[in-house]
Amino acid sequence: MSGTDFDLSSKDSDTAILEINSPRSRIGGPYVVIHKNVAERWAIVALDWEGEPRLGMRWFWSTQGNPTSSGHPTWFIIPDPLTHGILTSLPIRYKLRYLLDEFLCGRMKGDDLQGAHETASSP
Repeated sequence: MSGTDFDLSSKDSDTAILEINSPRSRIGGPYVVIHKNVAERWAIVALDWEGEPRLGMRWFWSTQGNPTSSGHPTWFIIPDPLTHGILTSLPIRYKLRYLLDEFLCGRMKGDDLQGAHETASSP
């Protein structure tokens, strides 16, 4: 359930997105859904890739979505030089951007990012 049958518009979709953690030997997290575009069917998350804080992206179209490996949904790891430009182009709140900068520069661990984001998002 990672392609067109994945309901990105449901209120629980962020939780389901964060459950995509393949390949497990290289992925830590994902910790936070940074942005999702329901109409174009893609999402960007904060995760650890081989122990380093990074951004990951995937598309939720076709049967399995993209990318996949051996039939499992995976993340496209956004190259470091593109990270700032992508974050700058997204409509994200200042508080989340601050937390992401702390995470991406190594001053905050992924679990701490997740907890801080949950606290900041609470009513």
